[in-house]
Amino acid sequence: MHYHLGVIFFMNTKLLEHGEPIFQKIKEAASQEKYALARSIIESTPPPAEWVVELPSKSNKSETYKTIPLDIMEGAMKTIFEEAYISSISSPTITQDRSGKYAVTIVVDYYYKPFEGFISSLMGISTVVCPDIQMLELATPKASSMAVKNAIKQMGDLFGKSLNKTEDEVEIPEHKEEEQATPEQLANQLAACNTLDELKSYRLVVYAKSSPTELQELYETRLRSLKTKK
Repeated sequence: MHYHLGVIFFMNTKLLEHGEPIFQKIKEAASQEKYALARSIIESTPPPAEWVVELPSKSNKSETYKTIPLDIMEGAMKTIFEEAYISSISSPTITQDRSGKYAVTIVVDYYYKPFEGFISSLMGISTVVCPDIQMLELATPKASSMAVKNAIKQMGDLFGKSLNKTEDEVEIPEHKEEEQATPEQLANQLAACNTLDELKSYRLVVYAKSSPTELQELYETRLRSLKTKK
């Protein structure tokens, strides 16, 4: 099964065209079975300046970091290798630390039809931290996109591997599993919900793989109760 995040259909083909001279060098090397050269070009050639965007750092507002939009990265992979897509994507793993912040972790496997000597699958992982549970639905697709970017970036400098040393720290804040809220704490939060909207904001946490069935049963009981009161 192939997966996509929806962005590839809106790819800026004009921007992608700036990589055409590099694509031609790679394809020429591959056609002559110079696979080591093709690999070297991908690993050591910086991306075209037109691909690179500079964004404000979230961890340090006085700094910026550089990145390549996901649609350009995926478009370049498809142009070079013809076949490239997300072959699997994990269910979100949701945790909460003692300060109340939530984090969503996504793992993807990204397949591409390789040249000789290339591996055919790349694994990417991303964790996105959000300040409260209401932001989880926005954090989950961001984590998915970042996981794909982290997978593709392993290909080399052409895909932004060396753009900045701190990009991972900016876009993927660290989160410690040992600070995860206990089921008892989550149960107390569910019991304290007074509205359907408030209760439903916990759905992603309740139905995460790590959540016990007792928590899910409590959620359903509270859901029925609040629906009756409505």
